[in-house]
Parts: sequence; C-alpha cells; structure tokens
Amino acid sequence: MEIQIPATEFELVVAMGDLVLWSDASDGPMGHHPQFQAVLDALGARIELTPLVKAYFEDTARAGRGDVHVFELGNDSSAVLAIDAYSEPEDQLDLISLYIRCKRAESGAISELVWKFFNSCSVQAHASQQSICKRLGDAIDPAKFPRSVGSRGFMQSQIRHRVA
Repeated sequence: MEIQIPATEFELVVAMGDLVLWSDASDGPMGHHPQFQAVLDALGARIELTPLVKAYFEDTARAGRGDVHVFELGNDSSAVLAIDAYSEPEDQLDLISLYIRCKRAESGAISELVWKFFNSCSVQAHASQQSICKRLGDAIDPAKFPRSVGSRGFMQSQIRHRVA
C-alpha cells in the first residue's frame, strides 16, 4: 500500500498586480482577478484585497520595504492565506510571495484552482505545492516577527487578519 501525504500548502511568486483586474479607464484595481477569486471562494475566504493592492502601488517608496499580511480563515486556522509584500530594491516586476494552506479534504480542488490562477498570471516567477512549506510556516509564525529582511535590514512586520 502506498501512503500519500496530501500537499496542502502552496507558495507562489507572482506580480502584486496579478491579484486584481485593472481598468483601462482608471489607475486603480477594479476587483480580484477571476482565477484568484475562484481560489478565495474555494477557501471560503471573504477577503477584499484590492485596498491592499492599491496601497502597495500608491506607496512610491516601497522599494526595500513591505510587510507580511496573514489571513486566518475560519475558527481553527487550518486554512491560511498570506502575502509577503516585501519589495526588493531592484524588483521591477512588483513580485510578492503568496502562501496558501488549505484543509486536507479540499486539497484536490484548491490545487486545481491555484494552478489555474498561476497559469493566468502575467509574471510566473515560482510555484510549488508541498505537504509542508517552510517559508509559509515562517510567514505565518508570529514569533518570527519583527524580522530583518533584505540587504538594508528592513524590519518587516506581520499584520494578522482574522476572517470569519
């Protein structure tokens, strides 16, 4: 008998702008990208990230800065979405790390949606699906913050959001 450990943790490195749709008529985001919204819906995550994306792009001094936003989904925190918005000083693609942890029973459906979203992104820097993602663990562990990141030693904070 072959034992399988479900891969319930995902790490994506994509452009911040890929999380949302942009209007030709305005400079701001209009709403979540449909493929990303499908992931949020499957997680049961009633999260509105367009204000976070808008604030990211309005911060013209963001190079070498950026915090980690952790969204705990549900009462037991078995499902999590986290965004590491740290921007390397040389980054011209607005890369972020997006972490997702789902419940074991949902891993097949979530996996399919995460990969559809990643494949729809304009910037596809990295993607992985694992049973245990150390970087996700570090991003959601409050004991790891504040922490020094980057060559300039930016003190990164963790901002936690409880989503019912």
